Amino acid sequence: MQNPKFSQDLFAIPGRRQGGAGRWLASALAALLLIGILAGGVKAQEDPCGAANLIPNCRFDSFTGSPPRQVPAGWAPFVVSGDLTYMQDTDTYFGPPSLRMWSNGGTFTAGILTQVGGVQPGATYVASWGWGGPNDPDSFGRKLGIDPTGGTDPLSPNVVWGPLHYGPGRFLNYPGPYSADNPNLNVAAVAQSPTVTVFVWVEHPRSTGDNLIYIDQVGLRQDASVAPVAPTAAPATATPPPTAPPARVAAPATATFTPTAVPTDTPTPTVTSTPTDTPSPTATATSTPSPTASPSPTLTPTASPTLALRPTATPQPLYMELGRASQRQPALLLYSGFGSLAVAAGAGVVIWLLLRGRRDS
Repeated sequence: MQNPKFSQDLFAIPGRRQGGAGRWLASALAALLLIGILAGGVKAQEDPCGAANLIPNCRFDSFTGSPPRQVPAGWAPFVVSGDLTYMQDTDTYFGPPSLRMWSNGGTFTAGILTQVGGVQPGATYVASWGWGGPNDPDSFGRKLGIDPTGGTDPLSPNVVWGPLHYGPGRFLNYPGPYSADNPNLNVAAVAQSPTVTVFVWVEHPRSTGDNLIYIDQVGLRQDASVAPVAPTAAPATATPPPTAPPARVAAPATATFTPTAVPTDTPTPTVTSTPTDTPSPTATATSTPSPTASPSPTLTPTASPTLALRPTATPQPLYMELGRASQRQPALLLYSGFGSLAVAAGAGVVIWLLLRGRRDS
């Protein structure tokens, strides 16, 4: 840590001569003021990358990539809106290198993120930001966030954000609660998985030209003052309710009884409907009135089925039904053929007799 330099002339007592008492008083005042400044400086400039830090490249000692996307190793850039350049620089209180995020005339909302594994679910973790110095403080907003589930989306509702700071202040981890005059952007969250994510958020909604911000020293540590909670206890109590619904699933066994009753009713009526073929015997009953062909009594047995087929064949369904019957019984076709020949012969005889009677008369 750099210490301020002091000059004994600042504490010299005016006068041409300084006696022993004057020199002693000046030295005492200088020592007291120096102790106070150093004590206040150590308190204000707490190192986020101390022994308890869990982020490997907390001090941004190494970089990866090249501009416009050159970022500290182990970190990844994210851009919500606008455009900017990420690149390595040297401006930092804690010693170079540092990260510069800048845009010449443009606006942006962007930042960097890193995932930290090996954390204890249920434990509380604190992220701290040591250096964030913009060249136009009023046009840069700065904040820290932690996603306790380990996600990488800065817009996720899971992210826990600290205070957003606009205005002067390059050291961003002063002790005490946050205020505009005491920028402390520390943020704490309870880990919900073995991995958490730390976000460094920078928003630049107004440009005044070549605007930039230097970033350095972003760390994460476990808060030992907060006892870890057991995240597994809550899921254990939540598991019994799911076991209750499976017991209710047995109820659908009663529902299976109804489907079995329905199929038994439907097959029997539909299958019995097939005896509609039985009306074919009724066709023979209608054929009895056609013994008009009495001149040939011997032909009446064969003519009865054929004459019945002629009048009753006019309805299309009955004709088709008789056609099916003829396909089933080929002998019937043979008999009907002989019957038709006999009818034709009888008709010819009748016509011949009529003509002969006219000639005789």
